This record gives sequence, structure tokens and C-alpha cells, in this order.
Amino acid sequence: SPLLALIDDQVAKLQALGLRAEQIHSGRSREDSRAACLRYLNGELDFLFIAPERLAVPGFPEMLQKRRPALIAIDEAHCISQWGHDFRPEYRKLGERLKGLRPAPVIALTATATPIVQADIVEQLGMPAAKKFIQGFRRTNIAIQAHEISPSSRGRACVTLLKAEGLEKKQIPAIVYAPTRKGADEIAEELQKHFRADSYHAGMKTEARERVQTQFLSGELEVIVATVAFGMGIDKADVRTVLHAGLPGSVEGYYQEIGRAGRDGGMSSAILLYSFADLKMHEFFFERDYPKADVLECIFDCSDMLAKPKEDVREKVGRNIDNETFDKALEKLWTHGGVLVDPEENITRLSAGWKPVYEKQRAHREMSLQTMLAFVQNPECRMLSFLKHFGDTSDRKGPCGFCDRCVQVVSDSRSVNEKELTI
Repeated sequence: SPLLALIDDQVAKLQALGLRAEQIHSGRSREDSRAACLRYLNGELDFLFIAPERLAVPGFPEMLQKRRPALIAIDEAHCISQWGHDFRPEYRKLGERLKGLRPAPVIALTATATPIVQADIVEQLGMPAAKKFIQGFRRTNIAIQAHEISPSSRGRACVTLLKAEGLEKKQIPAIVYAPTRKGADEIAEELQKHFRADSYHAGMKTEARERVQTQFLSGELEVIVATVAFGMGIDKADVRTVLHAGLPGSVEGYYQEIGRAGRDGGMSSAILLYSFADLKMHEFFFERDYPKADVLECIFDCSDMLAKPKEDVREKVGRNIDNETFDKALEKLWTHGGVLVDPEENITRLSAGWKPVYEKQRAHREMSLQTMLAFVQNPECRMLSFLKHFGDTSDRKGPCGFCDRCVQVVSDSRSVNEKELTI
């Protein structure tokens, strides 16, 4: 998974520096995990990386408590907040599950936390007196531009932009983000006529994904066309272009993804292709991932104070709610404290106070898309829009000077319009 890839990458880099680092997660064998635990207990490690889900394993938190750490560092901390763009329920439980390791100091790190997310992280971790350091959001070497292009023309637009009239070496390597798996395959097929390119998404077999990822990191592939399944844990320093072939679902997600360009410090581009047709697709995904509250209420009413097997609750709910919607609704109900789902998938009814919080979160998610659309249409400097969104008040450098809003007129070698693409 992307999170495990991130852990493996960080551990490898620390080990290369001569530091004693290990990781424990579901991607490792039981023997390797057991050996890492022993090294931790014997004081033979400088760093131990774990996925938050590991803390739900019976006995694991107690094992960690046998040797108190000098520091607890929570990476990707925006996942703690239900107001964040990549909320993960297991992250939200960290505050409770890490209590046994206190009074070790805690640091929470993220590159994509808005003010509301920052406040929620502090609250959920139980650190009311926490100091906040909100800075560094400015990307000084990424030129951002956006073009309104219909979905049917985006494959050709990607070719035009990455070729840039013979300036390929300045545009590649490149990551192209497509909104769907089908779109990723179609754009990759178009790009393969001009570049060494391939697609990457969750619909591919693990071996195929690993092959494509390895080829891109080694330079064998010039362009990778991916869904958002690709990126976390990928540290390729010389990516020159991150191109979005569709409107992202949130400003936070977009900011995180364009940050994969120019990590070597060289000038890079972030190009966004969008149209109002993208809104319909996002509305479909939103309705799928955030069912209406009455769907959750139906599951809540069909559960009981005594644990019942998931299938029994599913049968009682009835087939008016399809399986995918049922699973999504159950996940949200569990996250917001309406029910408890144990490891054997038995469901127990809990508090009835879940509904107002869920409805507020659902409305917030719906607003995220409108905020992203407003970002695209905002006439001011793209970088200043980012700084305001994330509450970075320490930055007073003014407009970036090289985004499309600052330049006003995009040079011929980087411009795209519908008329040119249909010739």
C-alpha cells in the first residue's frame, strides 16, 4: 500500500545513513516483525516505524510500553482529522492508543493541514498546550498553471504539454494523474506514441504495479500515468512535471500531489486540466463514499446493544441498500462512534450521537470540491492562494512571479487550447 511504501522508503534512507531503523507492518513476514520487536525491546534501535493499524493488534501496545520511547513522531498527521483530505479511522484512535507511551513527547507532522485540521489534530491527540509551527508551504520552484480542457481532449493535451515543441527534456520525467483507472489506461496509450510511458492503478496486479513503479524510478519510463494510488512513498527527485488530467477533489490533495515535482530543487511544472464535466464525476464518487445519513441510521437501527454478526445486520437492513453502500456506511458509522465492529466483524450498537458530527463532516467534504473549483478560478497568484488556504501567515514574500496568474500570458511553447487540439 502507499503508506507501507512510505515506511519502507524512510527506513531504507535511515539505514543508509548508518542509523538503526526497523519497521513493523502487515507487508513484512511474522519472523521479520518478531525480530524487529526483539531489537526494540533490547534497545538496539534508534527508530521503529509502525503503521497505526498495528496498534489495534492485541498485545502490541503493551509490548511497546515495556520500553518507553524518547519521542513519538506521527507522520501524515492530517489523516487524524475527519476534516482532512485523507482521513483514516485508525489514525484518529492514536491519541487513545498512545497513552501508555506517555510522557514521551509527541510531534505530529504533515504538509497538508488547514487551520481546522490543525486544531483537530491537537484535540484528538490530547495536547491542548501544543506549540504549532505553520510554515514552509511555499513551493519556490514549481510553476503552476491550469487549462480548461474537455475530458475527450486531455490525452492529446498531455502529449502537447509534455512535448512542448521539442523541449521534452524540460518536461520529463513526468507524473500524470488521471481521475479513473480507465482514464489512466487511455492517456497512457496516447502518450506511448511519443514517450516511454505506462499506467499505474489499483486495478492492476501487484506484480505489474511494482514493475511500472520500478521502471519509472530507474528512468526506464519517462512518464507514469496514475490514479491517486501512486505517489506516497515515491521519492524521485528529478520529476519535472506533475500533470493532472482532471480536477482534483480537494486543494489539500492537489497540493500534496504537485509536491512530487522538483524535489531536486530544479524548476518544474504543475499543470492542471479541468472542466465543469469533472464535477459530475466527483459528485458520483462523493455519493458513493459518503452515503446519506439516513442510510447510516438504517444500519444503526438494525444493530443491537448485544454484538451481532455483520451478515445478520446486513440481512435485516435489506437489499434496498447495495453491498458497497452498506460497507461504506458501516465504516462511517463505526468511525463516528455509532457502532463497534470487532475483529470477527460482529457489530455492536453504541452512541446515538454520531449523526450531527457525520452530517457536518459530509457537508465539509462536499464543500472541498467547491473550494478546489474556486482555487482554479481565483485570479490571484496560485501560490498565494495555497498560503491562505493552509493558514501560513509567516510567509510575506508576495506573488510567486511564475505561475499562470502572475505571468498572465502563457508562452506559446506551454499553451494549449481546444482549437489547436482538434486540428
